[in-house]
Amino acid sequence: MNAITTAIPQLPPGSLPTSTVASTVPSAVTGAAAMTNPAPIATGLFDLHAAVEAPENELLCDRFLSRKGSMLIVGNTGIGKSSLVMQMMIQWALGVGCFGILPARPLKSLLVQGENDEQDLADMRDGVAGSLGLTEEQQRLVNRSVVVCHEVERSSEEFVNDVLDRLIVSHQPDLVWIDPVFQYLDGDSNQQDVVSGFLRQQLGSLLKRHQCAVILIHHTNKPSRARNGPNNSNPLLRAYDAAGSAEFGNWPRAMLSLQSTNDRAIYKLVAAKRGGRLGWRMPDGTTPSFTKLLTHSHQPGVIFWEEVQMAANPAPANPANQPPINAAGPQPAAKPNDGLDDVERAVLAGVPMDGSVEKKVLVGQVNRLTNIGENAIGKALKRLIPRRLEKFDVRRAGGRAAVHVRRIQPQQPLQPAPEAPLQPTQPANSNDQPCQPG
Repeated sequence: MNAITTAIPQLPPGSLPTSTVASTVPSAVTGAAAMTNPAPIATGLFDLHAAVEAPENELLCDRFLSRKGSMLIVGNTGIGKSSLVMQMMIQWALGVGCFGILPARPLKSLLVQGENDEQDLADMRDGVAGSLGLTEEQQRLVNRSVVVCHEVERSSEEFVNDVLDRLIVSHQPDLVWIDPVFQYLDGDSNQQDVVSGFLRQQLGSLLKRHQCAVILIHHTNKPSRARNGPNNSNPLLRAYDAAGSAEFGNWPRAMLSLQSTNDRAIYKLVAAKRGGRLGWRMPDGTTPSFTKLLTHSHQPGVIFWEEVQMAANPAPANPANQPPINAAGPQPAAKPNDGLDDVERAVLAGVPMDGSVEKKVLVGQVNRLTNIGENAIGKALKRLIPRRLEKFDVRRAGGRAAVHVRRIQPQQPLQPAPEAPLQPTQPANSNDQPCQPG
């Protein structure tokens, strides 16, 4: 397979960037003024399109990202943001989901980046292609649908007009990826006017003109103790993980934050904005989740992200001295008046509806998904046993038994025995006989 197509920012002869914005220009405004200063358009409130937008405008499912929209992917340096981007571009080019984020159709991507050399990009590509087992036909499809430009010289308005605009006209992508945004900002990233001008005026105008979406790759702030406080589990607060002005969190419509955990082998992907549209769920299958646990490939030298399967330990077929599991259907999600506190509710959501999970695996997963301390999780687990959960040992060959927990299935209400039909009683004497018709 050829290397991923390298895009050269060159405007095709005779072509100009086109505008899709309709406008009505007063007759007094003519010539160049009419071309550069179109009249603004206002629409009646009830003339707006109701409910679902045009299907062709949706790019990532359930309108997580649409045309003219924007998304931010943020993570600390060296964590693997660029390889995550490579995997998303390839899988979405094939029309398949990546970590529960589904494309509305096969999507074409333009990556403009300034950090990775050609060998770095090729290593990422080959890691993804090999791990997914792509056929030659699939590789050819990806080669047509993912184009890459290495740009390190231009920034700000020059970058938007002379690089992005020309590349978009040439390749007509659905998604434009900018990695990293610091490379092309040209100014103090802490100054709102600098960041707003680049994002809202320059990039915003470009997206409206070309009907595509942009995904910005950005670095996090330097770690601080405050980020590990009690509110760290709130996904909405992750919208401000990006270094610099708060505009990096305010402007994008969607946001993903890639974070490390206390386990050096496990990372978490947090949907900090619009995460409810992704439909992610906790192991119980009902409680909404805004986090996916990821890990790097365990194959030496292979660059590829894999999802950590949560609570994947099945219940043993016949655990010693344990009653059989009553495989009832999914239970309704916990309600605020269920008698549980927030920590207990989080622990219970980490237990699958059917089957069991090893106790230490459950504690680690809930800790990584919620940032609740392991001691607090352990105490909540003790309170849930035996009210909602039961624990039992599972023997392991050549080692200590593993402690598992599973849900206590609700007892089915006893059905009353059907009543025998009433038998007519014999009258005590003739006076108790019913009247006979004459």
